[in-house]
Amino acid sequence: MSAVSFRNMIKILARSRSLRLTADMVRDRRPASSLAHLRWSGRDIFYRPGTRDPFVLYQVLYRRGKKAEYYVPPALGSKVILDIGSNIGGSIIYFRHQFPDAKIFGFEPHPDTFRVLQKNVGHLRGVTIFNCGLGAVQERITVPSDTVHFARFNIRGHFKDFGFPAGPVECEVRRLDDVLREIGITQVDLIKIDCEGAEADIFSTLSDEILTRCRWIVGELHDHTGFEVLARLAPHFHLDLKKKMLRPRFRFHACNVSQAQQLSRSDIDALQR
Repeated sequence: MSAVSFRNMIKILARSRSLRLTADMVRDRRPASSLAHLRWSGRDIFYRPGTRDPFVLYQVLYRRGKKAEYYVPPALGSKVILDIGSNIGGSIIYFRHQFPDAKIFGFEPHPDTFRVLQKNVGHLRGVTIFNCGLGAVQERITVPSDTVHFARFNIRGHFKDFGFPAGPVECEVRRLDDVLREIGITQVDLIKIDCEGAEADIFSTLSDEILTRCRWIVGELHDHTGFEVLARLAPHFHLDLKKKMLRPRFRFHACNVSQAQQLSRSDIDALQR
């Protein structure tokens, strides 16, 4: 059994109404050879038992309203969304539900993870996904791969060794400005970013014109380079942070100063709870 308390187990079950998802979240297990699935808002969502997939899906899809992992005040609206670090698609599904008319562009470098992402969101209207990571330069990198922890690397080549055998997998890394130019995007309303430490490299390729017109940014920063990102955002965005002492990773929200008047007091109070 994992460290999930009985109270939290009941909460997970009540919210998800899935015995399988609850079991996969509360017990430690080796990966299964096949995908599991759950029903959410009338659709099947596939995930990999024995990985962090169940936890991520619960955090993104089953924490309701303003407690949702990637809550964005609806009044801000979003017509173009970048989902950087899409994993298996939980955040894309959430944004599709919140902003049904938006165009969403997702980025996921790992080929095995991308196959699950494609199964989950490849058919959704207005969603385009790219099997590549994003960084400061265009390149191909080789990263470890196994059947357990598909998100255990970042595009800088840092490797988190969980003690399982791994073979090399090639992943493509592209510059975000190049991709946006190719698909003709000059305005982005919402950016979600969670890519294990490559955030500063990615933002370094985003033009000031696009960045300063973005309405909302949400995600995680993973090391000291995250403060470079915050320094660039600070002149144009109101920042909301949640960081604990001794932990390098922290969550953040950024609201463009031009949009601040659209936030309610309850929107502000809800962040980082």
